[in-house]
Amino acid sequence: MALSSRREYGGLILFFMMFLAFIMIITSSPAFCSQGQNAWGPRIRELAPDFVLKDLDGEKVRLADYREKVVLLVFSTTWCTHCRKMPPYLNELRREYSDRGFVIFNIDIQEPVKKVSSYASRYGIDYKVLLDEKAETAKAYEVQGVPSLILVDRDGTIVCRQCRLLDKLLENLLPAS
Repeated sequence: MALSSRREYGGLILFFMMFLAFIMIITSSPAFCSQGQNAWGPRIRELAPDFVLKDLDGEKVRLADYREKVVLLVFSTTWCTHCRKMPPYLNELRREYSDRGFVIFNIDIQEPVKKVSSYASRYGIDYKVLLDEKAETAKAYEVQGVPSLILVDRDGTIVCRQCRLLDKLLENLLPAS
């Protein structure tokens, strides 16, 4: 079908321009991307904020002590249904990559130790569970929803947020010997 007039051609261009504007508005909206308007912005490749949190045994864990390792921060809560589905996958990643320098920290946000300990046991979490009792670490990382995954490289730099291809990233960061 050929465009028979300039009017039809102009209408097609107007529709296309409006469609592009709509896509740009939607994809920059905080509701569309889980990390807000800057999800694709400069926060990736920044130095990961250091923290000191207690684990389930009351021992303090400091992120800076894990330089030279690749660290996955998994921000979660016990009430999050998606968080409950992640431990089997994360346990497998830990088993596969821990001997190459990979560490996972499950950072539970604002929940009591007894509840988190029961949750970790029930869902078979084989990696370190930390307590962010005042949500200060979650705020420092600008976590806006759970689960939130943030991968930190050996230099302490944030590699990705909401990492979708975690297996591929780990293969690149932790190649087999």
